[in-house]
Amino acid sequence: MEQVWSILLVAAINFAAAFFQGATGFGYALLSMAVMPVFLPMWECSAISAVTVVTIGIQMTLTLRKELELRRIVLPLLSCLVTVNLGLYMLDQFHELLLRIILAGLLLLVTALFFLMRRRKLALPNRWYTAVGAGLITGLSTGMFNIVGPFLLLYYMNVCPSPLGMKACLEFSFLISGLYSSAMHLLVYHNINLQVAPLLVASAAAALLAGVLGLKLFRKIDKEKISLVAYVLLPLMAVNLIISGLG
Repeated sequence: MEQVWSILLVAAINFAAAFFQGATGFGYALLSMAVMPVFLPMWECSAISAVTVVTIGIQMTLTLRKELELRRIVLPLLSCLVTVNLGLYMLDQFHELLLRIILAGLLLLVTALFFLMRRRKLALPNRWYTAVGAGLITGLSTGMFNIVGPFLLLYYMNVCPSPLGMKACLEFSFLISGLYSSAMHLLVYHNINLQVAPLLVASAAAALLAGVLGLKLFRKIDKEKISLVAYVLLPLMAVNLIISGLG
């Protein structure tokens, strides 16, 4: 019975996180990786998130394939893949509490960056070093927590001419980085196994349903209000991660 409740809880969390991403273009891993570690070990959460990211990426890439501009994603994506292994190594070697502190710090950093850019109407320069920097940081966060979106989102927001084009680039980046991370979890670190299989299936199924519903709202939803919700929730989740890790 305990396993059934765990499966239902993981499915509910990933449904909500995938719906948020479908409706706004970002946020799946930020939300899922902020909540799941409260009752699951970090390595297990990372494996679940990796497989779910692939599921979301396939769904969204197929749906938005006409909006995808590959030339815009080559440099940041290659840079991302360079540091994924380092992030996975840190996940494997670091203590659970240290990982929680790093993730909490990342949540706070992302919140501050979004708030600063929104408040001061700042824009990142469209230069090669911006693409490389966004990719390298994303690789670390992808390896440790499968958080692909925040830093690439800041980059794509400034180089993509349309919201759907930005979302297509971001979702394809999720797909490629998620495939690489999943392969490493499966073949090298063995975090994807029969023990977590029910959680993986439940999470992926919930994310597919949420993606269909979330994408329908993408053109209609008030992005400003959703952003404000994220600004409030992410810091609270960061604090909760550390408190639960000390308990």
